[in-house]
Amino acid sequence: MKNFLDLLATEQHLDVVINGCPSMAGLRDHLIFGQGDTVTVDGIEILPRYQCLAIEGVLQIDQPFYCWYHTVSGQGWLLEPCVS
Repeated sequence: MKNFLDLLATEQHLDVVINGCPSMAGLRDHLIFGQGDTVTVDGIEILPRYQCLAIEGVLQIDQPFYCWYHTVSGQGWLLEPCVS
């Protein structure tokens, strides 16, 4: 049985753009951004939108991105919990 991330993923990477510079990250990678950065992940604005979640000027996403985003955007319950 596939887990939630496997069912959700059509690509096995994230397209990350930090201050206009594109790069890629794995679906389960931990992501760390400076609070002053402008960041999108797969076209979803992360900073400055979620800069209020930064601690000491750093936004750390320490779980798979889509699990984190699902939680912070308040999108309801997952059928299967996300685990790191």
